[in-house]
Amino acid sequence: MRRLAALTLCVFCTAPVLADEKTPPASVKITAESDARTVIRGIPDDAATERFEALAADGRIVSYVGLAAGPVGGVVFREGRLLGTLTRPQADMFYSCRGYATARHQHWAQEAGRWVDSLLAAAQPAPEIELHFTGKTTLKSIKAVLEDPGRGQVKALVEMGTNPLKIIKTLSKARKDLRKREFDEEMLEELDKLVPGDAEQRLAAVLRPQDLTFVEHGIVMAYPAYSVEYFVTQDKIQSLQQPSFLHLARMRPAVFYAPAMAWSSCVPDKWLAAVQAPAAE
Repeated sequence: MRRLAALTLCVFCTAPVLADEKTPPASVKITAESDARTVIRGIPDDAATERFEALAADGRIVSYVGLAAGPVGGVVFREGRLLGTLTRPQADMFYSCRGYATARHQHWAQEAGRWVDSLLAAAQPAPEIELHFTGKTTLKSIKAVLEDPGRGQVKALVEMGTNPLKIIKTLSKARKDLRKREFDEEMLEELDKLVPGDAEQRLAAVLRPQDLTFVEHGIVMAYPAYSVEYFVTQDKIQSLQQPSFLHLARMRPAVFYAPAMAWSSCVPDKWLAAVQAPAAE
């Protein structure tokens, strides 16, 4: 039987591929000439905790990828070029604090400018970086928190057996799945063209939100099927993020937990100081 592999959808990928058609890299070297989106796409899902792009207070685009393991906790880009890195404690705190804010119905992207400015202040400048990946999936990795869209189809083929009617039914479903995959690829290609600062109408023209949440300073347009969310304010995209923190806050808030955490410090102006001296409330 032809071997099938899982299909993972993400807005930072140019197009979904079968896992056995592309082996994830064991390492990635980032230099001052590296393009942010190209690098972020190259980080395997089991090695990343999150990927996002957002507008800083000065209107420049900041890109970030959190890393699931290793001494480097995250990599920061500004205007598409490498800026620096976060330590492991810093990246963990940045992740947990923004998740905490989102879980308390104060979605972090409502203050994206302040959070991003604090990220820029925390980043240690680095002219180049080389990241090495273990291939092991950790609790907070994107691979661990996202559902596997290919699981159901693989299960159906394995359980198909020799019943002719079941074969026909399964093959019919496979044709429908193929059409859906083609549609998904088209949607991903269009979503991938969007960047912070683009008009809300441009996003809506590509695809209406699959989930919508109204918050005090904007709206969260989420696409669970594509594991991405957009925060829109004043008719413009302020940030885009994978995976959706909104859905994690609803369904799996435990991924944001950190022991002995000073949760009251989880605001843009204080989270960095909490890294050096965390304390239980």
